Amino acid sequence: MKNILFSFIFILFCSFSFGQLKRTLFNDNWEFQAKPSDPVSIVSLPHTPKLEPLVMNDQFIGEVVYRKRFDYQLQKGRRLLLHFEGAMHTASVALNGQIIGSHVGGYLPFEVDLSEELRDSANVLEVFLDNREDPTIPPGKPLKDLDFYYHAGIYRNVWLQEIGGVEVLNPYFQTIDANASSATLQLDFELKYQPDWIRLPLQVEARLGAATFKLTNESFIDSTNVISYTGQINLKTPQLWSPSDPNLYDLKIAVIYAQDTIARQVLKVGIRKAELKPDGFYLNGTKLFLNGTNRHQEYPYVGNAVPDNAQKRDAQLIKEAGFNFVRLSHYPQAPAFYEACDELGIIVMDAIPGWQYFNTSSIFTQRCKNDLYALTFRDRNHPSVIFWENSLNETAMPEEFMLDMNLILKAQIGSNGFSAGWLDHPSYDVFMPARQHAKAPDYWANYKPKAKALFIAEYGDWEYYAQNAGFNQTQFADLAPSERNSRHLRGASEQALLQQAYNFQEASNSNRKGANSIGEANWVCFDYNRGYSPDLEASGIYDITRLPKYATDFYKSQGLSFSKQTYVSIASRWDANSSTTVTIYSNCPSVSLFLNDKQISLQKQSKIEASTHLTAPPYTFVIPQFEPGKLTAYGLDQRQIRVATAQVQTPGKPTQVVLELDTLNMGIDQQQADLIFIRATLLDANGTVVPTNNYKATFSCLAEDAGLVSPAIQLFEAGIASALLRTEAPTHPIQIKVSIPDLNLKETLIWKPQP
Repeated sequence: MKNILFSFIFILFCSFSFGQLKRTLFNDNWEFQAKPSDPVSIVSLPHTPKLEPLVMNDQFIGEVVYRKRFDYQLQKGRRLLLHFEGAMHTASVALNGQIIGSHVGGYLPFEVDLSEELRDSANVLEVFLDNREDPTIPPGKPLKDLDFYYHAGIYRNVWLQEIGGVEVLNPYFQTIDANASSATLQLDFELKYQPDWIRLPLQVEARLGAATFKLTNESFIDSTNVISYTGQINLKTPQLWSPSDPNLYDLKIAVIYAQDTIARQVLKVGIRKAELKPDGFYLNGTKLFLNGTNRHQEYPYVGNAVPDNAQKRDAQLIKEAGFNFVRLSHYPQAPAFYEACDELGIIVMDAIPGWQYFNTSSIFTQRCKNDLYALTFRDRNHPSVIFWENSLNETAMPEEFMLDMNLILKAQIGSNGFSAGWLDHPSYDVFMPARQHAKAPDYWANYKPKAKALFIAEYGDWEYYAQNAGFNQTQFADLAPSERNSRHLRGASEQALLQQAYNFQEASNSNRKGANSIGEANWVCFDYNRGYSPDLEASGIYDITRLPKYATDFYKSQGLSFSKQTYVSIASRWDANSSTTVTIYSNCPSVSLFLNDKQISLQKQSKIEASTHLTAPPYTFVIPQFEPGKLTAYGLDQRQIRVATAQVQTPGKPTQVVLELDTLNMGIDQQQADLIFIRATLLDANGTVVPTNNYKATFSCLAEDAGLVSPAIQLFEAGIASALLRTEAPTHPIQIKVSIPDLNLKETLIWKPQP
């Protein structure tokens, strides 16, 4: 009874309003001070109090204040809410000198009501934030021991939401059953109304495309002015959501009073049926192996202050690498990232904040439960979110805590998703170990979980770093320990990057040997900073600036097989230091390799010990001796017709530099802030990238509404130097220049806004 009472009180306190009549982004023109004695600076959100170095050792910790002055004329009978997507991590909010709300926890949204203290003009809003270490706030672990950073500031969007006398609270859309011919769908939500502003009855409508939910009034709680609604529809020939076909629908909820719409909400939803069966994971009746990766949300220099477009680019890179799954490590991430996963078709394992730390205090455990409530309310309508990591990662947890967290999750999501825990406990739907932690490969291949399913949540890094992989590593006996592991920056030697890719290949192949695993997620997608380490964690298949390593090519060859896209790539720079044993990643049934237009050989797809269970085993070609020039690989189909081509050429001396904005074809966001990497690439006379680490580039930006957030001087890494540009909904041209003094090279790029 005590738990039930707490849940009810928490829902009323933490419910997020979805019935707004007007929603306005509130990111511009904030005053910021790190200390009362500091000068005031004008900033826009998302914001970090301090631009950090590329490799962090001492992140910003402390108290800060954000202040915003604004006018707002609110119509009678309406209320104005301020919605924070995330602020780190203890917040107190004041309007016109009066405290109007507070919140604890840095990764999840919260709202405050501005209505009572709001004036028509000259409002002063203040947000006081404190991100100092607090063992009672998850993740709780001291930064010096933490595997990631939590950055200060209002680092996500803030919205103004104007609502009428009725709020739509906690809508939940569920797929009860679905196949290609029909779907049974359910919608539950609550209406909270202000009796002084509105009188019953109300007309309530909910539509999914052209179909209408048959709503019934499930309960009426007069003392709280809350009405609960539930409804179902049967939809013929639904367009189902899946990684291969991420179909989305608009779900529209409208509340009408006296012929006036007083509340509305549109949700993007997807229809999909997820099942765990004894032989694996099924989506929409088809067995699906979850081929995934782990993601930290950190960007270089700006920490977690990553605008929406940049969040979506990360999702695009994950999809382009051939993954159909992402585990969010180890905390809730930005709403824009989940939206991108919905749109692109990436299955998500959501997570509460936690890593290798438990505090037995009731405050800490209650805050973990609060996080889980808030997480489910925020994310349960995303079709991409199917798995919920409602345990504290790599943490010893009391039995009662695990049972409570599973009860909370099931109460919020019903049977429309699955719980996941790093401990093999029967209360979890999915046991998700990090196989890299000292267990031999055959241990996981033969493991039968107490939970319903086994998912390998991390692999490919630690077991090779610690040399406890249990694989046959004798062929690498001539390598230094630093070269055997998976932690290599993109500017490392070709041999090191090939070793990283091979480690992921070998471990991924081993993961597939067991009949009990539903999937895997490699560690990790992007290089990142760690609180306890003086260097980057470099086991990412992309570097921290989001440029790919050879391991990305390996994963593309595996994942693109499922989308029927042909693919071939050559994992070589083909210079004097390159191995004459050339690795080629391809999903084609055969590959032909040419050196200077002379055929080396044609090989059919074959498997070795480290690729016995892979969809597309890599190819290995032995070239008699190094000869400078051009390597060309052709991927051939079953008819021996060329369907994919890749080429590398021996690089010469750098003679030119090419400058570009790496927007991934999204363009620059002209409605709000954006982060874009600027790439300066060194080329030789033939247009081949010169993979050198020997030079420095100096970047500059001339713009009214954009600027560099990285140091102007950047080192070249494997022939590319990257600076980071922040734009503020630009309406003016942006001029970017780069110079390489040691080579006497310069280049200019001018971006112009779209009309």
